[in-house]
Amino acid sequence: MSDKDAHLVDMLSLDVGLRSLPSNRRRRTVHMRASGRGWLRWSLALAVLSTLGMTIAFAGTVYTAHDDAAGDAVPRLTDPGADGPFDRQAHHLPDIRKISLGKWDPTDPQLDLFAGTYAPSGKFLRLELALDGVMNPPGPTFAEQFDPFAYGPHPVYGFVELDMDQDADTGGELDNPQFRYVGNVVRFGSKPADPALADRIALDGSAFDGDFLTPPFVERSGEEFHLALLGDLFESIDITEVAGDGDTAFEAGETWWIDAAWFHRAHGYEPFSLATGGAQAGEYAPRCTLQFEHVVETDVTWLTLVFPLKNSGAGSIWGEPPEAPNGDPSDQFSVREALFDLQDSAAFVEQFPSGLPEEDIITGWLNKNPSDFLEPVQWVVTVLLGTSYTSPGDGLIWTDVSPDGVRGDVNGDMSVDQQDRLMIQQFIEDLDAIDGVVDGRVELADFALDFSVFDIDHSGVADSWDRRLAGLVTSTKTPRSAKKSTGGAMLLGP
Repeated sequence: MSDKDAHLVDMLSLDVGLRSLPSNRRRRTVHMRASGRGWLRWSLALAVLSTLGMTIAFAGTVYTAHDDAAGDAVPRLTDPGADGPFDRQAHHLPDIRKISLGKWDPTDPQLDLFAGTYAPSGKFLRLELALDGVMNPPGPTFAEQFDPFAYGPHPVYGFVELDMDQDADTGGELDNPQFRYVGNVVRFGSKPADPALADRIALDGSAFDGDFLTPPFVERSGEEFHLALLGDLFESIDITEVAGDGDTAFEAGETWWIDAAWFHRAHGYEPFSLATGGAQAGEYAPRCTLQFEHVVETDVTWLTLVFPLKNSGAGSIWGEPPEAPNGDPSDQFSVREALFDLQDSAAFVEQFPSGLPEEDIITGWLNKNPSDFLEPVQWVVTVLLGTSYTSPGDGLIWTDVSPDGVRGDVNGDMSVDQQDRLMIQQFIEDLDAIDGVVDGRVELADFALDFSVFDIDHSGVADSWDRRLAGLVTSTKTPRSAKKSTGGAMLLGP
């Protein structure tokens, strides 16, 4: 182990220790609304090992951790013209450090879901996302209520998607795939190598044609559930400051619990689902609690979700016996109940087909046993995070993805070689004259709403520089310091 790695282990060991302290040992507790819940934070010391690039599994493989390189966040604008207002100095870019998930056993689920231990018998999912620095809960971004910095200057937005059955043909997003991992990952300089997603990745903006039957099949990402980090899901009354100063801004050393419909079953299932009790027919998105916690010693913000895997877990939250699965997220809810509804709904669709090709997104659940897919360590995780522009109507600025690829790998084979460079060159030659000038470059007409896998540094131009970048094997998201600027908001460089 290098001295640098040893120092990192020491720092994260300190992180684990301090996060285990009751809140009254660190800061006084301030509530933004009444709450009788106490606070105790427990975390595994073995999680330290994952900072060295290891995936951790133990005691029946109940916990796994995936690392992401620090300092690799870059702004990937998405507005037409790439000139939407954004101040990178004032607003930090969300930068993923770690994603972990496992089976969780709270010590007292009626008091505090976040205190407990990973265990093979755990009845809850624990999902954690570690971000560099102080990152704030997201504020609303609707045009009529645009306040993305309501809880601090560094909001985080995005989606953590979970493919629970390891089947890319079931689940996904029919209406808005342009806001998900498969719809944006090539903006970061490569095509992922996951063979299950090979024909699902958007290589440019033409992928979003609204046709379920045409490749790439961006609507079929395979996700069963996703964590939606959106400020429109909650209001200030839904926040409990467990450790803080009560000024409504999430700051260094603070811990917040926020109640909202954070954890959604894939929206692609909704038109064909029998689920009731949600905001609309087929929706399964119960209210749950997401914890934001900043640890000063390591300067990391942890986002933690604890969610029942079975109804027995949900019952333990309220001190009730478990209910039978009924597809209703308004009473006891769980991953297993939501998956049972998919099985029942698939049987209904088989007997009474809708005639829509999109129903294929759910029919694969007909012969699956939901209880076989309750092991979080076996789930496939993809993450897309970003921040907000400073004015309404411009969308979001994506800043980091996981898993990463290899910068310049445009064919998704996890290597950068002559084939990648030839593909970039062929793209340039094919489209070079489209603007009436043959100059060895292709300027994307509707950048940054549009994009291209061949525009490695996401500048709006594919040229010889992108071909050279495909000869430099490095992080998928390292931009060069200067290229053609398409507006004041295009801030390239480290």
